[in-house]
Amino acid sequence: MNHHIILTSGRSGSNYLTNTLNQHPKIVNYGEILASMIIPYTLYDRCKRYKLCNGSVIDYLNYAYTNKKFFYASQIYSAYSHFRKKKPINFKTWKKINNLGTKDFFFNYHNKNAVDFLLSNQDIAIIYLYRENMLRRYISGVFLNKNQFASTEKNVKIRKVNIDLAKMMTNLNAISKEVADEQNILKQLQNHRLITIKYEDYFADEKSILAQNKQVFEFLDEEPIHLTSKHKKILPHSWRDQIENYDEFCDCLANTEYHQYLD
Repeated sequence: MNHHIILTSGRSGSNYLTNTLNQHPKIVNYGEILASMIIPYTLYDRCKRYKLCNGSVIDYLNYAYTNKKFFYASQIYSAYSHFRKKKPINFKTWKKINNLGTKDFFFNYHNKNAVDFLLSNQDIAIIYLYRENMLRRYISGVFLNKNQFASTEKNVKIRKVNIDLAKMMTNLNAISKEVADEQNILKQLQNHRLITIKYEDYFADEKSILAQNKQVFEFLDEEPIHLTSKHKKILPHSWRDQIENYDEFCDCLANTEYHQYLD
């Protein structure tokens, strides 16, 4: 069985790409398994905390990538989740899939000292998904917190936001540091098979999405399938009518490196 990982950062389209891969009959992507709030990692962390097990985070990741029990537990959980949401159940079996992977953020691998797992598993194909516009990435998170969803299949009214300018600058500087850390990790992964997908190219239009999906499927040595989505992004293309303190927002960014990302 082949393995892959989507290495990415928050608000960069990774949920969309993960869902796309999971629609392929020969691919399973677990999504995040290093996030602290995710059930498998929570169980592992408690096991370590109470000294019920002594496995390292590397052992945990190896288990997730190779263990059938972990695989079927994830499939059962996914089926139950789809059943509750009245969505089609897409249950897959171990023998019928060719490619198994995860999606995680660079900072999870960095903060949890898990980079060695990737370094010691050069057979894992890496899909590097990034968003060049750091400002839109941050504002996307602000809209998410305000509206409590990132995308929808329905037409909904998006509530305006008031940007905390001091907090924004602090977070943009933190994102810049994250990007530098990401590049350092990528330099260590030069011996892996790697494909780079830029958010702005991926989501340029429906034609681009289909072309990028085809490229990813071929990179994973799987037959491309034609997929479309009904999801609509909530982040508006123009911020002027959605940001209450828009003028102050622009003034705050003037003469900073982030001004280039303004509409």
